Amino acid sequence: MKTEPNAEPSTPPWTCNPSHFRVTEEDQRLFEKELRDFCPIDPFDFHAHWYDLSHLDASNQEIQEPRVGETAYHSCMTQWMGDRAPRRGLFFPFPVRGIDTNKANSFLIEELRAHPGSCGLALIHPLDDPARAEEWAREQFISGFKVYHVFADREDTMNAECGEFLPDWAWEIADKHGLCLMLHIVRPRALADQLNLDYIRDRCHRYPGAKLILAHAGRSFCSRHTLEGIGSLRSLDNVFFDTSAICEPQPFQAILETFGPSRLLFGSDFPVCQLRGRALSIGDGFHWLYENQLPEETWPQGRPTLVGIESLLALKEACRFACLNDSDIERIFRTNALDLLNLETEQPNPACQEMVARADSVIPGGVQLLSKSSNLYAPGQWPAYYREAHGCEVIDLEGRRFIDMTTGGIGACLLGYADPDVNAAVMRRVWLGSASTLNTPEEIELCETLVRMHPWSKSVRLSRSGGEALAIAIRIARASTGRDTVAFCGYHGWSDWYLAANLSDDAALDDHLLPGLPSRGVPRGLEGTALPFHYNQIGELLELEKRTQGNLGAVILEPTRSVDPAPGFLEVVREICDRTGAILIFDEVTTGFRFHRGGIHLKYGIDPDIAVFAKALGNGFPIGAVVGREGVMKAAEKTFISSTSWSEGTGPAAALATLEKISRIDLPAHVESVGRQFREGLTAIAKEKGIPLHFTGHPALTYLKFDHPQSEALMTLYTVHLLKQGFLAGSAFYPTWAHHKIHIERFLTLAESVFDQMAEGLERGDLKERIGGPVKRAPFARLT
Repeated sequence: MKTEPNAEPSTPPWTCNPSHFRVTEEDQRLFEKELRDFCPIDPFDFHAHWYDLSHLDASNQEIQEPRVGETAYHSCMTQWMGDRAPRRGLFFPFPVRGIDTNKANSFLIEELRAHPGSCGLALIHPLDDPARAEEWAREQFISGFKVYHVFADREDTMNAECGEFLPDWAWEIADKHGLCLMLHIVRPRALADQLNLDYIRDRCHRYPGAKLILAHAGRSFCSRHTLEGIGSLRSLDNVFFDTSAICEPQPFQAILETFGPSRLLFGSDFPVCQLRGRALSIGDGFHWLYENQLPEETWPQGRPTLVGIESLLALKEACRFACLNDSDIERIFRTNALDLLNLETEQPNPACQEMVARADSVIPGGVQLLSKSSNLYAPGQWPAYYREAHGCEVIDLEGRRFIDMTTGGIGACLLGYADPDVNAAVMRRVWLGSASTLNTPEEIELCETLVRMHPWSKSVRLSRSGGEALAIAIRIARASTGRDTVAFCGYHGWSDWYLAANLSDDAALDDHLLPGLPSRGVPRGLEGTALPFHYNQIGELLELEKRTQGNLGAVILEPTRSVDPAPGFLEVVREICDRTGAILIFDEVTTGFRFHRGGIHLKYGIDPDIAVFAKALGNGFPIGAVVGREGVMKAAEKTFISSTSWSEGTGPAAALATLEKISRIDLPAHVESVGRQFREGLTAIAKEKGIPLHFTGHPALTYLKFDHPQSEALMTLYTVHLLKQGFLAGSAFYPTWAHHKIHIERFLTLAESVFDQMAEGLERGDLKERIGGPVKRAPFARLT
């Protein structure tokens, strides 16, 4: 087949005429050997062309069979894909300069009507009548628009900016109707071009209802361009990528690492997939190598195969690199497309509510963490189980996408879900071996880093959870002082030392966690060893000092939770510990790194004897740390504190990467700003609608409640309504680095209608009926 050197394969009609296509037995053998078992049955082709050859070259009217629609497509694809060939897809005309878009789209619609099950994109020109384009969009089988650089009003269209051929009126229509926009970006550096990136981010933020499909994985013919630029798109939740004509695995790997398999869609780029050759990254660009560019004497094993086969081989390698399973791969080949196009699809995974029922039968209490119980949000409606989580987006088992406006993994994922820098550090350790008979050097580096961050400290013990770390801290404090009694306020885990507070008084913890928290299983001999006091009530602690008569071994509290410490409160707590010899422990499991680079106690200027960190320390990976003064931590050598899992390598690797990233960004200022925008916006809406909404906590760690007898019903309706709008929402919001102004603005816009529902429900007395299910259970009660 004749081709032009180094050109993208888009020049008709010779690249588009099926009579010129050739599939060899070697092509078929290669597909059978390497790809047949990889490709699922019944794939959905998200990038393919149906066209009339006479529309592409008006001067050539002698073509015997000009129609290249479903029949020609399926015949060609079956020749090399066999029973794995797609029968359905997203089709659009072949774009050439000068084409009559009315004729091209009419042909497409005619084919779609004759072959139901597929969808199409109308080809549009910037100078097309927007009203006519919107008429195309209303066609039953049309799911959006296809644009192309050849329609830009310039000669060198390969240098065109996106706005030159994708008009804003197309974005407006797509945003209004929830349509797809297929964009083949150009310019020499493609996804690494700042103008392209700025345009994509701006329009995706401005038109959140539009679904942007970056063709050819963001035109990733040069892999390095994708690796360089894709991170800039991480905050977008309406950008997707198709696989068409990309012949190297690296772009797919970058997309999978950044977004997971839910944003990648199989596309053949028919008829380009029928060409023989491939695109190669070369320096800071690429080269299309075609069959006729090789000498006839090229050795047999060096002859080009089909572009479609090369692309699938690259996708297979990327999927293997990302350790995807069959369900993930099926999403790329079919389910993602059906979800995106709102086509009927059988769910390959059980519904979330079915999973809740299964969990109840095999897990006591139904969950491993009480804070994740659906009963605390919207029983029977909360999507309790997730398949993917990236940035601030969560995808449930049914493929529904949500922006998480709750607690970011119960405060653990401060950088956002699946942070690429943290993930990279963890994967390095996994590949090199996460555990062995020997120790991992990352644990030393982590301990040294934490000591540098907290100059008052000298040494560190590691764990794999906050609860473990707090238990270690109490053990060390008791070993150091030789005293049993611990004074505390707030919540500090599930361990026996803490629940012992309820042995003598079943209500002792009511103001610190949950009313009526049971203490069964806690040894009765621990009665009287854990004594509560309230935050900012220094008189209560002074009373405990007198009551314990010199047996106070430790005082543990969070430096802050819902309010700042009263003037002098932390200072007096420090004085009491100095006076009695008790160990002052700051629980920074939740507050650590959120308000300050290190513990928030550094901001307050009060040094403890021990500080405990977890949650955000590993950005979701299991790691906890007990940081302490030299004299106190020496006591760890006089008692037994040891666990195999505390010596594995992924936790320290994650923590080091997290701390390194925190050191070069202003994370506290960001989450403070996002949280403040959330609180101020929601407060204004509630005031306007007459709903008694009340906030506690800090902007970076915020809690909301309704001051009303039906507060739990109001909160449940808030959650249920926002679920329908694509948001996870509840009685708390912990902002993350992945949340941005655009997320808050969208949330606030959609939240207005739920407050209208609340007002109507209260007025008409049918608030609970509007929920559509049971009312949530009361949440944790935390006073610190």
